[in-house]
Amino acid sequence: MKKKQISRPTSVGSKTRKIKWNEVFLTAFAIVMIGGVFVWLAIRVYHQENQENEMKEKYKASLPVPGVQLDHKLVCMVNNTYMGVDQTPVVVQNKTYYGCCEKCVRDLTADESVRFAVDPYSNVSVDKALAFITTNPSKPGAILYFESEQNAKKYLQKN
Repeated sequence: MKKKQISRPTSVGSKTRKIKWNEVFLTAFAIVMIGGVFVWLAIRVYHQENQENEMKEKYKASLPVPGVQLDHKLVCMVNNTYMGVDQTPVVVQNKTYYGCCEKCVRDLTADESVRFAVDPYSNVSVDKALAFITTNPSKPGAILYFESEQNAKKYLQKN
């Protein structure tokens, strides 16, 4: 009888690679750091949006109630926006208009159409220096010009 030869498969093409723990550690560390940066950014954006929302709510709460006459000097008559602080007066033809910046002052002085608005109730052209001014209920911070307080009240009741 012949003895059978038992042969073990040889691993000619496969080389066993030793695990290098320093490479594993560096890879894991890099993954954790990159993940940490993304988490930090997400938290930062979340807090920033919360702060912006709080500031918007405070601004909206500080606005005058629609229907109440605004002091002309608290309004930029070019941007048609309630500013809440005294604006730069511009005297044209013995009437005082108000602007918030040099461009607005220049526009009020040079362009007559900027000094007029349309009353949303009567559709009549109104001189901004003589108008009844109140906040727009549908656009926070925006203002409306009226011929009279009665037109403003009728318009606000209608809308």
